[in-house]
Amino acid sequence: MAESGQKFEFYGGPTDESVENNCRSLGELIIKRLAENGDDNGFIDGVTGESATYRDILEQSVRLGNRFHRIGFKKNTVIAIICENRLELALVAFAATYMNAIPTFLSPSYTLSELEHVLKLIQPRAVFVSPKALETLLQVSSKIPSIKMIALFGTENPKKRVTLFKHLFDYNKLKNARKFVPQPVNLKEQVALMVLSSGTTGLPKAVQLTHYNVMAVLAYMRHNIKKSPLPANLRSLAILPFYHVYGFMVLLGSLCHKRELVSLPWFEPNLFLSTIEKYKIASAALVPPLMVFLAKHPLVDKYDLSSLLAIGCGAAPLGKEVEEMVQKRLPNLLMITTGYGMSESSLGVLTRMTGKAGSVGRVNLMSWVKIIDVDSGKTLGPHQVGEICVKGPLVMKGYLDNEEETRSAIDAEGWLHTGDTGYFDEDGDFFIVDRIKDLIKCKGFQVAPAEVEAVLLANPKIKDAAVIGIPDSECGELPLAFVVVQPGVETGENEVKLWVAERLSKHKHLRGGVRFVGEIPKTASGKILRRELRKFLLKSKI
Repeated sequence: MAESGQKFEFYGGPTDESVENNCRSLGELIIKRLAENGDDNGFIDGVTGESATYRDILEQSVRLGNRFHRIGFKKNTVIAIICENRLELALVAFAATYMNAIPTFLSPSYTLSELEHVLKLIQPRAVFVSPKALETLLQVSSKIPSIKMIALFGTENPKKRVTLFKHLFDYNKLKNARKFVPQPVNLKEQVALMVLSSGTTGLPKAVQLTHYNVMAVLAYMRHNIKKSPLPANLRSLAILPFYHVYGFMVLLGSLCHKRELVSLPWFEPNLFLSTIEKYKIASAALVPPLMVFLAKHPLVDKYDLSSLLAIGCGAAPLGKEVEEMVQKRLPNLLMITTGYGMSESSLGVLTRMTGKAGSVGRVNLMSWVKIIDVDSGKTLGPHQVGEICVKGPLVMKGYLDNEEETRSAIDAEGWLHTGDTGYFDEDGDFFIVDRIKDLIKCKGFQVAPAEVEAVLLANPKIKDAAVIGIPDSECGELPLAFVVVQPGVETGENEVKLWVAERLSKHKHLRGGVRFVGEIPKTASGKILRRELRKFLLKSKI
């Protein structure tokens, strides 16, 4: 990594092969990679043991793409996918990509109000759903006129309005799926997929990633694999949700780069550990709470995890102490890598393969990173804390139907302002300090305080409320609420917690607690002074 252009603007360097690799769309690149990987096994369901080869995945996704074409799914058709980790997500996403449609990943844990909001935002023509989320979807689908088809993963179809996914495939097998060529697109303009990201307003925004964005991620992944000391064709564990950008890129990268993937739909301690032991997992992409589990949980010693050679950790900061505890407990580990990125940057823009524990490493290939003064915008030097800004082919096209937020995030020179603060040292290693934004990160999920505050304020017993995150060794942060009760009424902590729990997803629950106060500190313009609330907690020694 070297400074490039303006002083202290760091560039990660070029790739050793082109991003496009002579392909005119992301779909064409996926087909090319799957065809190259051939008859080797590519995907294993860690619960059922069912497996699929790369050729299986290629053939099934192209057959599904052909059906999509006949149904009328075409360029820019939005296709929503709501499910836990399963192979069908990849098949639908790939088939949609071949048609230059736009697969969009949604959490199966969305509540009614959350799901209704995001569906109205993205306006999908079709929704592919697992049984876990079907009932919620059916309760809101009538309010979304754009939805023309609902397809259910699984073997049983209990609803008349729902099509079974398995019935969508062409019955005739293809003679040569690898010869299917998607229509060319403008790589840097055509949206390839969308993921949902919450803003400080509390309303999720749809992040639009282009074909070139995703192809650039695949290019730097391929480069890193070539440079890695790990053996080729190793077996990896997929436990991160595929509906998150991190989880989906692990899925896509593994299938394109011939890293056999063992997938789990959820985390359960014995299942997680027994899967590593049974399948001799060599590599795993994890988040800090799972690293804490590996560091501290007594169950870990009951399983043989000696096959595990590499762990990648992202989505939230990983403490140096936890990292060192994991390394000590699992001495066979050759490397623990960490990184920094966000949905808006397609994946990581900073990665530490080796080097200082506690840092998030150096700038990835093709990206530029700088630190700026939050107030003046001036580029800062070593050990000066400021906002992290990113530029390059990983930066999103923008937010769907939200020009104002897009212009706020990406300046006129193309720099993405992340809202996170950090610094770099004299070696060019970067460190994350805190977030400018008020987003709370709980187990890798983003929690917007304003969203939780809006739910609290809907309670007739609550006069005012504010939410902040408090540190937690397992989850990263937990939401905590400050509540002002209406005069003359009574309520308790459990009642307030239950009010939120009944209306929002689990990671937004008030597991940090509830504090009853006389008033919420605010500026003259009405903005909550969250720093004053944090000071109050420190003084209270809570």
